[in-house]
Amino acid sequence: MESEHRVAWCVVEPDGSAQGPDPGLPVFARSAVKPLQALGSVRAGVLERFGLGDRHLALACASHGGSAAHVGVVAEVLAACGLVEAALGCGPERPLDARVAGGVRPSRIRHNCSGKHALGLARCVVEDWPLDGYFRAGHPLQGAMRDCVAEACGVAEPSEEATDGCGMRTFAVPLAALARAFARLAGGGLGPSGDRCAAAMRAHPELVAFEGAIDTELMRAEDGLVAKIGAEGVFAVGLGEGRGLALKIRDGSVRAVAPAGVALVRSALGLGAAVPDALVAAPIVNSRGVRVGELRAFT
Repeated sequence: MESEHRVAWCVVEPDGSAQGPDPGLPVFARSAVKPLQALGSVRAGVLERFGLGDRHLALACASHGGSAAHVGVVAEVLAACGLVEAALGCGPERPLDARVAGGVRPSRIRHNCSGKHALGLARCVVEDWPLDGYFRAGHPLQGAMRDCVAEACGVAEPSEEATDGCGMRTFAVPLAALARAFARLAGGGLGPSGDRCAAAMRAHPELVAFEGAIDTELMRAEDGLVAKIGAEGVFAVGLGEGRGLALKIRDGSVRAVAPAGVALVRSALGLGAAVPDALVAAPIVNSRGVRVGELRAFT
């Protein structure tokens, strides 16, 4: 044993009660709430206005890998509303999926949040909101997204607000509120717009993240499950029966999310979660490509 990552977590039951050690812990949910941020655009008829479908919605809920397939869907959203890549406010990044990152120059459309930004821009076009600064505090889009997150989480307003890695706003909510929001998302508690977001994610798990990512692989492994990772060690899961799980790696380590997430999905939610072994015991590989250890979850 060399290093240790402590995990805060809780499970919310269908009756709304919270189980686990850390239900009241406030966390910045980061990209985990992308499906909740998309709710307002679905309600506003953005998809119908521009002839977009579930693939485009799944990408708006995603932290995608930056592959050609992923950026192609984002490009379709931009083209549908008459915009180009330069309209995206997220900074240029290399693909999140290391398998496609080699030799690829950083770009805005390769940023893992470009799908959320593209759908946000489309909402601005529909609502006649200014495109300039659409990602900044005070813009109507950010206010609309904040309201959707708060409503889904069942809080009057986030306890804190800050700037996320992609430039948009991020919101702090209790861990139980995040778990409850995913329980509602997966269990039909967020109305038709929530049902559509959940259905898009379930239909296209390969667009929500990428091959080998915990959210993609869990959605492939378990019918009815929706899952989404967030930066700084946040992860949320919802089940069709109306249960939800949320966790936060307390030191923000992303490498601990998959082993902790799989362990809790199995132990706290009682699912089989037949995912790749690398998510159960994350391999540690040295500079020579030799596996010298692994990261496992212990309870």
